[in-house]
Amino acid sequence: MLPMTKGGSLPLTKNNAPLQEVRLELSWSPPKNTSKGSYDLDASCFPLNSTGGGPLGKITEVDHICYWGQQKTPSMEHLAGDDRTGDGDGPDEVILIHFNALPGNCDLIAIVGTIDKAIERGQSFAEVADAKMQIFNNKSNELLAEAKLASLDAGSTGCLFASIRKKDQVWTVENVSQGYPGKELPDFFQLFGYQG
Repeated sequence: MLPMTKGGSLPLTKNNAPLQEVRLELSWSPPKNTSKGSYDLDASCFPLNSTGGGPLGKITEVDHICYWGQQKTPSMEHLAGDDRTGDGDGPDEVILIHFNALPGNCDLIAIVGTIDKAIERGQSFAEVADAKMQIFNNKSNELLAEAKLASLDAGSTGCLFASIRKKDQVWTVENVSQGYPGKELPDFFQLFGYQG
């Protein structure tokens, strides 16, 4: 099966049964031009309630947000830790999402990619030619969605890669692939209603 293009959606089921887990992978290689320093790309997942404020909804429980500063939560886990350089083979950051462990009022997960200190260093996804985010069925390793980050809007330093929405007890993933120029991780916390 081909991965979804931007705007595509797919119910997360296998043999008509809802999936229990999906795996988010972020991978990139360091740009050859190192004049702007190392590129530290980060994957983050925000559990939201879609009836709250913000463009997609509002954070349900802060202790379920999975990002570099909180790598293990009751419902998600950074399996590979926080990679700061993109060196090495294979995915650089991996987040496992357990649907059954999410807060009861969570009906949407926002999946975000960002570059740490991008504004300060003058960096954007455009310089990281092979950077990509992918979602897999964790049991079968089937690729469900993919986005090439370098092809996003010019100057994008943040990305809403995908949203995973629950309806009638079934989760559906949508490939959003929306770039955000001049946005870093703290901006997404604010976008989803975090007041801390």
